[in-house]
Amino acid sequence: MAAGWYRHTMRRNGLALGLMLTSMGCASPATKAPAPPAAQSEFTFQSNLWVNLHHFLRAVARGEPAPGKLTPEERSAWDHAVAVYAEKYMNRDVLRDDGMVAIKDTIRRVGNEERLPEIPGEPDLDSLLEGVAPIYRKHWWPAHDTQNRSWIAAAQPLLARYGRKLSHDLAVSYGAEWPSSPIPVDLSVAAGPVGAYTTYPPHSTIASTNRSLMGLSGLELLFHEASHQWDDVLQGGIQKAATAHGRKVPPQLWHAVLFYNAGELTRRALLEDGVGGYIEYADQQDLYKSLCGGGCRERIVESWGPHLDGSATIEAALDGLVNGWPQED
Repeated sequence: MAAGWYRHTMRRNGLALGLMLTSMGCASPATKAPAPPAAQSEFTFQSNLWVNLHHFLRAVARGEPAPGKLTPEERSAWDHAVAVYAEKYMNRDVLRDDGMVAIKDTIRRVGNEERLPEIPGEPDLDSLLEGVAPIYRKHWWPAHDTQNRSWIAAAQPLLARYGRKLSHDLAVSYGAEWPSSPIPVDLSVAAGPVGAYTTYPPHSTIASTNRSLMGLSGLELLFHEASHQWDDVLQGGIQKAATAHGRKVPPQLWHAVLFYNAGELTRRALLEDGVGGYIEYADQQDLYKSLCGGGCRERIVESWGPHLDGSATIEAALDGLVNGWPQED
């Protein structure tokens, strides 16, 4: 499951800098020149018409408003497409439904001016999307594309400054290496019910362009989503410890650790650069309570923190977290 929906709070000396970084221009601190971009970026970005049309139709079918002065003919065609999405795609899981993943993986490879191929398992979907694409291009795509490209432009200086360190530290935290090829990220006006999601293989992320996901929050979002390539490290480690100790833990405990890891590494990278007061999204939004109950974050900090500090292995950190988990009588 993905972590879209980010906001952040800058405090003390980091406030002015945080406001600059979260602006559209993403200005860098006056006292330090931005680090030069890495030879190969950690991510590649695109604003794809077909990805946006697909997710927008799904969002409208789920109740998202789509204001526009359509002609009667346009309105009839558009409403028909929305009705089809309401019937066939609105309630399908963009993350776990193999058919929905296949749709996304197919259309994201098609250029904005190219025609769609037949989509595996969905013989009529290409013609449906082709039929309403001119309506979307006329009434919504220019604004959506501009919004996507603004998000990408805002992310670039942050990745130039922090991407190399965060990609290294994140991979090391999972006992891995960052992928040799950049992770593809599609920006979309909508990205499912939680604002962003990642599927693999092949690894690909869909991220929404909500303004709350820009700047430093967007930076954490990117590395949170990238972390999902190592889901098995957390899920397998927690399951192994639970079996060994005969303990029951919340099903989403692994996801809580993933949230904490990306957020804490982002906070540390910013602090090292003189930007204080960053609050990880999951803590700010009190997500830990829904993921793993009261006191969950504190237990994760106690067990996983030593791993980030280099004094505990992944196995020891997860073993300690699980073994100390309170059990119901």
